[in-house]
Amino acid sequence: MKNLLRFISKIYELLVRLRNKLYDKGWFKIHRLDRPVISVGNLTLGGTGKTPTVITLAKILQQSGYSVSVLLRGYKGHYGDGPLLVSDGSQLRPEAARAGDEALVIAKNLPTALVTVAKNRGLAGKWVESWSSVDVHLLDDGFQHRKIDRCLNLVLIDVTNPFGGGSIVPSGQLREPIEALSRADAVILTRTHPGNSYQPLISRVQHLKPGIPCFLAMQVLQSASERTAQGELAGVPLAGCRALAFAGLANPKQFFNSLRDSQVELAETLYFPDHHHYTSRDLTAIRDRCRDLQIKTVITTEKDIENFLVSSLAPLRVLTVKVTFEFKGNGLRRLLTQVMAEATQ
Repeated sequence: MKNLLRFISKIYELLVRLRNKLYDKGWFKIHRLDRPVISVGNLTLGGTGKTPTVITLAKILQQSGYSVSVLLRGYKGHYGDGPLLVSDGSQLRPEAARAGDEALVIAKNLPTALVTVAKNRGLAGKWVESWSSVDVHLLDDGFQHRKIDRCLNLVLIDVTNPFGGGSIVPSGQLREPIEALSRADAVILTRTHPGNSYQPLISRVQHLKPGIPCFLAMQVLQSASERTAQGELAGVPLAGCRALAFAGLANPKQFFNSLRDSQVELAETLYFPDHHHYTSRDLTAIRDRCRDLQIKTVITTEKDIENFLVSSLAPLRVLTVKVTFEFKGNGLRRLLTQVMAEATQ
């Protein structure tokens, strides 16, 4: 089986290299939007923290006076071909629930940003520009989406699993060879910890592309809220809480570790596939397990809460946690300022 996976990986790698070469040679067309595009992506399959990074970058840009559009693929959404406007910058649209969990999380955290999902994000960007005066587009999961030109290509690398085992899918977790980092303008190392040295990883990245800026981002639990059928109660303390935690993420261990770092007593953790839509059977199993453990509280993520009805877990207390990234220093903010100044001249 391992040999078969390696063989498939080699074939896939050849196809990826061919596709990149055709883009590099100009055989595949790259579309340019009227407004600047900042891409946020990664080399590996999920789990690097793109959603909280997009939210943080959008807030930095908004603080600098720019109006922001976010363009997403809307993975596992049910919106057809799109474009589907999730938020018009003042409120969620009535059809927003069809956009997928990531788009909803981004829209709710960025209430004044335009958020759009579409299979063709280039056409979606043109559509947004046709009726809005947006200043900049953030392209979510855009590193491999080479159809759109960008003024800044940011790549996220999770320091806990930088290169997905070093192999292309399906034998590893790389989407493309690591030398593809030569296309990046800057790298963000996510899930770093204060006091740790990441110079060996930075040196490896800069060996692939000399001089490329590398920024450090630390994952933190920003706040917790209690969700009820009637609404949301914000600012709920986590320290000392005994709970069962569950998550459908590409890298759920980091979420659970963050809860432990916040002094949550985790009686049990349950793993589900990324973007999982919870069935009545799943929710019954969670309730039954809490009963067996004599637990009255469950904790999950902002993304997961979009994929089930809170009332389905009654009478359990349901807490959701907001995860964000804090960047070391002001280097990334300065880079965004410089790029936007050059792009809007």
